[in-house]
Amino acid sequence: MNPERIPGKLPHRPPSTASQSRMLAFTPYVREARETMRPTWHIQPRKIFDYLLVHWIDGVGEVSIGDQSFTARNDDLYWIPPNTLHAMRGDAPGTLLRYIHFDLYYDPARSHWSADIPGGTTDLSAWPERMHPPGDDPIIEKWCGKIKANNPVLISKLLQRIILEYKQTETSSLLISGLVNQLLGHLLESQGPRTPLNPRHIRIIENAMQHIQLRSHEKLNIETLARQYGLSPTHFRKLFKDHFRQSPRTAHLNAKMRTACDCLIYSDLTISEIADRLGFTNVHNFSRAFHNAIDCAPTTYRAGQNTIGKA
Repeated sequence: MNPERIPGKLPHRPPSTASQSRMLAFTPYVREARETMRPTWHIQPRKIFDYLLVHWIDGVGEVSIGDQSFTARNDDLYWIPPNTLHAMRGDAPGTLLRYIHFDLYYDPARSHWSADIPGGTTDLSAWPERMHPPGDDPIIEKWCGKIKANNPVLISKLLQRIILEYKQTETSSLLISGLVNQLLGHLLESQGPRTPLNPRHIRIIENAMQHIQLRSHEKLNIETLARQYGLSPTHFRKLFKDHFRQSPRTAHLNAKMRTACDCLIYSDLTISEIADRLGFTNVHNFSRAFHNAIDCAPTTYRAGQNTIGKA
C-alpha cells in the first residue's frame, strides 16, 4: 500500500517555499487604522514599536524614513518598519491620508497596547518587550521607505476596507488579519519580476479564464478567443501566462479534468458519456488524458481504488 495514493487525489501545485513560510508565519494584528484629513501638520522625528503603512491620498508634504527623504504626493505608499527613525509633514491646505499600525506576527503578550507614540520619541530601549521582533522574510525585511504597488486602486480599496472594519469595533479581528494578508500578498506581487498587467488586460485575461472554465467541454480555439478580446493570439497567450503562470491550453485541460472528476464522483454517467460531454473524440483519448493528469484510470478513480499500489 502506497500512503501517497489517496482516493480522489488530484494533482495540486504547492505554493512556493517563500509563500509556504509566509502562510505559516504571518498573523497580522492591527492596533490602529484611520483615514484622516489633516490641515498643516508635522510629526517630529520618532520611532515606533510596530509597522506603519501610510497611503498618501491627496495633498503634498515631506516624509523622511531612515536616511531617505521624499516629497509625498498622491497615491504614494510608505512602509515604516519598527524602531526606524521617521518624520512627516503635510503642507497647506491639507492632506488626506490612510494608515495602519500593525504587527506582522501577533503575540498576545506584546501586541495589546496603543499605537500612539509622540513625535520626538527616539529611544524605545526602555520597553524591549513591546518592540516587534525582526522577521526573516527576504523581501519584507528589506522594505523601508516608499514602496510600489502595481495596482494602487486595489491597495486603496483594501485599506479602506481594513479601516472600515476596524472602526466598527476599534479592535483587530480575524477578518482584519485576513485583509492585511491580502494587502501584503498584493504588495509582494508588486515587488516581483513579473511585468504588471494594466487593469484593462487583467479584466480581459480573467474573463478569458472564466470563459475557459465554464466551457471546458468545448474545443479551445485560441485565435477566436483572442480576437473576441481584441488581441492577437501571441499577445493573448503572453498576457495569460504572465497573469496565471500557465498557458490557456493547460488551463483548459485542467478545467476538463476537474469536470471529469466531478462527473465520476457525483454522476451516474458512463465513462463514454463523460468523454463525449467533455468533447473528446473517443473514450480512449479521454482515458489516456485522464491517466496522464490524475495518474490513474477513470474507472479506478470512480471506485476510489487509487490507493492500491506496490507494497
